[in-house]
Amino acid sequence: MLKKCENCGVFFGATDDNQIICESCKVSEVTGKGKGVSLEDLKYEAAKDIVRQNADISPERLIKEMDEAGFKLNLREIMNYVKQGKMTLKGVADGVFCEECGKKILSGRLCPTCTKKLEEKITRPSRDEDAKEQQNNQFSKQKNNNRMYSRK
Repeated sequence: MLKKCENCGVFFGATDDNQIICESCKVSEVTGKGKGVSLEDLKYEAAKDIVRQNADISPERLIKEMDEAGFKLNLREIMNYVKQGKMTLKGVADGVFCEECGKKILSGRLCPTCTKKLEEKITRPSRDEDAKEQQNNQFSKQKNNNRMYSRK
């Protein structure tokens, strides 16, 4: 249901009739941090701190520790953090795979080899593109030379 926050006046989707302030204001009250800090940001920061303290943590253990810290985190969110390159987990059950070659990777979307290939493609134009450009230049020169001008 749509309600108006009694704290800041912003409309928000309330989960029940008893909820009188928005999530942003709730986060501000709990953390003492100002407005603009989202619950998702706090959740990510808490997960990142837990992973820093225990580099070999499994996703299941991370979910359990996050629950103990008062945050609800699921495997999909963890996999999104890993896929975005925000977090590296060695014990990811399903794994993250390179979108180009399919090799298993720890984080991100591409393995180092495919990343390097992509960077080379971007920074250095391919020979095919160079050949096409030269062909187009020759064609436009021929076209300009073959023009006939007439007087009236």
